[in-house]
Amino acid sequence: MQAKEEQYFRYIEAVLFWQGEIQTGTFQDKFKLSRPSARRYVTDFIESYQIAASYNESEKAYVLTSPFTPNYISQDFAEYASLTGEQYVHNLSTSTITALALPHRKLNPTILRPILNACRRQSVLDIRYQSIKEGGETERVIRPHTLINSGLRYHLRAYCEKAKGFRDFSLSRIVSASPEFISKAQKYKKDDEAWQQEVTLTIIPDPRLSEYAQQVIAHDFDMHNHQKQIKTNAALINYLISILRLDVQHPHPEAQQIVMDPACHQELRARRLLWNS
Repeated sequence: MQAKEEQYFRYIEAVLFWQGEIQTGTFQDKFKLSRPSARRYVTDFIESYQIAASYNESEKAYVLTSPFTPNYISQDFAEYASLTGEQYVHNLSTSTITALALPHRKLNPTILRPILNACRRQSVLDIRYQSIKEGGETERVIRPHTLINSGLRYHLRAYCEKAKGFRDFSLSRIVSASPEFISKAQKYKKDDEAWQQEVTLTIIPDPRLSEYAQQVIAHDFDMHNHQKQIKTNAALINYLISILRLDVQHPHPEAQQIVMDPACHQELRARRLLWNS
């Protein structure tokens, strides 16, 4: 098998396994193929590995009719996210590049499929959610729009009818998800004010460092005039702050390295965008 065909099959398998369906047009656009070529690769994969999938004319997609064991991908959701998010994924099994062994959160494809499809269609889901605040499982009717990788886990951004507002749900705490068709709330991604609100995070070298050390840090982070501005939105700003360890101050500046610019911190606090203020 040629490397390019293996690349295509890995992508097709990942989408089918996690989403439960694949649209030829999406695959075609992803790899800049002609429509006949894209359809041929999809049908060749389904036939070669005897995948139980049938073409749904109304959805313009090949829809999985029963589960299957993948041949090309692991059952790790992070791999799916990488394959569908990047134009080309390299095989790093023999590479000198490695990654930290972070805590693994198990995600169930049976639960993820309706969630991923609801995000694409901006449709409504009925979920059962393990709520720490409420001390048990709760039922929620939500309209999700985006998955968020916060560094250590995935969150689902969605309008929640119970909370009457947009909230973040940890994916690993959703224990069931199914389509819901009688929702009264007509809230979509465009209505998520925190998501639509652009925010700029400004970081600087820790001023406790020596001038030379500050110059090194500024170079590391591609700063200009000892400042780096990172644009995100109000819904994600605290995740970004947490990933960059700006929400705590390490007693040793060599470990801290960067801090939030005081003027930026003052502005975010005044706008009540910070969790710890």
